[in-house]
Amino acid sequence: VDGESLLRRAARLASETDPDVLVVVTPQGPAFGSELSGLRAVQVENPAPALGIGSSLRLAAPHLGTARHVLVLVCDQPRLHAAHLRALLAAAASTPCHCAATLEGGVPGSPAVVPAAWFSGLPESGGDRGFGRRLRQTPGVALCISDASLRDIDDADDLRAALAAGWIDTPPQ
Repeated sequence: VDGESLLRRAARLASETDPDVLVVVTPQGPAFGSELSGLRAVQVENPAPALGIGSSLRLAAPHLGTARHVLVLVCDQPRLHAAHLRALLAAAASTPCHCAATLEGGVPGSPAVVPAAWFSGLPESGGDRGFGRRLRQTPGVALCISDASLRDIDDADDLRAALAAGWIDTPPQ
């Protein structure tokens, strides 16, 4: 987006909310290191990304230290902006469950803010659906709607649609 890779953009936007940034990447890691150059970000490699976001969350858990809450986001949302991330953090701080999620297409999901306690004892299996299911089942989650669609780019059709809509400038190499 505007000449910036989606990975770098997501890490930069997260850092603009002033947290410590942890980026879980796939095994193509050497290229990612240069993408994150100059950002305050710890990089962790996920050797099994096919197991879904749950495997990345499990890898993040040991790095959370004394964090009370965690901002969870993915890098394939080209219209994400820092104002939305700040709104999520503020909304989570004002709820008893300390959770806020993005409402996209009527479904709560990422980006989201959740208590760091959610990361202790994550099941070894759980694939891609456990995080969203937990958000939907938690009472009192603040739901935030972005002023721009935060549709993910998950496949070739999504990529074509993002290009056609002008959300990204060039396909990733």
